[in-house]
Amino acid sequence: MGSVGTVLLVASRSLRYRLSGVLLTIASVALSVFVLLGVEHVRQEARTGFASTVSGVDLIVGARTGEINLLLLSIFRIGTATANVSWESVEQLEQQNNVVWTVPISLGDSHRSFRVIGTTEGFFTRYKYGAKQPLTFLKGQSFDAVAEVVLGARVAKELGYQLGDSLVLSHGMADTSFTHHDQLPFSVSGILAATGTPIDNALFVGLEAIEAMHSDGESEDHRGHNEHEDHDQHEEQEDHDQHEEQEDHDAHEEQEDHDAHEEHQAHEKHEDHDAHEKHEDHDAQVEREGHDAHEEHVEHGDHDVHEDHEDHEDHEDHDEHHAGHDHPPIGTVTAVLVGLNSPITTLQVKRWVDEFEGEALLAILPGVALTQLWGLVGNVEAVLLGISILILVSSLLGLNAMLLASMRERRREIEVLRSIGAPSSFIVSLLMIESLLIVSVGVVLAVLSLLASITAANTLVAETFGLMISSQILSPSNITALGLIYLTAILVTLLPALQAYRVSRAVGTASAAD
Repeated sequence: MGSVGTVLLVASRSLRYRLSGVLLTIASVALSVFVLLGVEHVRQEARTGFASTVSGVDLIVGARTGEINLLLLSIFRIGTATANVSWESVEQLEQQNNVVWTVPISLGDSHRSFRVIGTTEGFFTRYKYGAKQPLTFLKGQSFDAVAEVVLGARVAKELGYQLGDSLVLSHGMADTSFTHHDQLPFSVSGILAATGTPIDNALFVGLEAIEAMHSDGESEDHRGHNEHEDHDQHEEQEDHDQHEEQEDHDAHEEQEDHDAHEEHQAHEKHEDHDAHEKHEDHDAQVEREGHDAHEEHVEHGDHDVHEDHEDHEDHEDHDEHHAGHDHPPIGTVTAVLVGLNSPITTLQVKRWVDEFEGEALLAILPGVALTQLWGLVGNVEAVLLGISILILVSSLLGLNAMLLASMRERRREIEVLRSIGAPSSFIVSLLMIESLLIVSVGVVLAVLSLLASITAANTLVAETFGLMISSQILSPSNITALGLIYLTAILVTLLPALQAYRVSRAVGTASAAD
């Protein structure tokens, strides 16, 4: 134990004597270890974070675009939708035998750069993350009314919102929006627990709220509906009054015809027979014309009543449809999350969506899309990993070069150590300890720098991807990498150590000869 302490003391003093070269070598080692551990840690965290963002969702259905684009938009809220899915298509999707549940989502609004997601209450029960972990409420509950909003954990923390606070949503995703939905302020009904996923960066409202924000409002629609009813009733009353007036007019004409007929009978004795026949023909014509006019009137009245009846039926049908609709009255949605009764039916439903004739739709499997995403960035990962390894190798070779160069300067040091009785093994151990000290200081600096970088980058990563990079950098793979670094450092030190051993042996032989 005492010999180890002596070796450490001598090694530290020797390193201070060559401080400039030692610092340069330490910086090189620290940089290489930082890049190597950083690339590997970020790669693993990104894969884990992206894979755990959504689970339990069998399909994601959206407008036909790239599979990766649809994944990034619907799950990670990256990008903008080029097209939407009509509500009629959503209803047809729901009617498929193998579909157990659907959760529509609608994007396009924001609040202070945070995404607003229009959805249904089923989102909070159907959406899973990680190892099929359900969403939980830290405070409050889901939205029950149109003007209620649920906040993600980071939104509530960053903006300082509490239950019952009022806020106004904005149109678009700009940091500074000039289009605000002031006509419909929202009240915070619930705050979700942290998930470490993009859920933390979102606000959730009902699809009814999305529709209300982008229309004149429910009250105006209701008022227009009442005005339509009053107008129909007014027209119906007018038709009824006109019909009664027409009936009175017909009765009056009939009475006049009857009086004229009685007058004609009174004067029949004083008129000739031809005139009498002519009068009868005239009466018949008048009666026939009156009958035709009456029939025309009756037909006209029936037609008006029929039209009023059709309008009334159409109105009742509209009310019945509106009242009995299971889903909010929204025209389109951005995407639909789908749960199936069996994984076996996934490809079958996907084929139905891809071949859907109503509009151009696309169905993706989240796991497959993630694999494609990593396939695209896999080459980048390989390049970064190769660069970090080259930097590490170059730094260790620099360590080797520094130790070899120091051997010319340390011949006098070795002679002194040999003169006081230090064995050759002590000289070799001295060089090994110096090499390990340089590497250890470089590793410590790299780890501290990496932790500081992760802390600083987490804010940007959370804002962009909704993910959190863990500060637990000593993962099994990174520990293995550190072990390989120390082993490589020992190997590159063997050549200088062998040279030091030869020098010490030569010095020892010369001293013995003297």
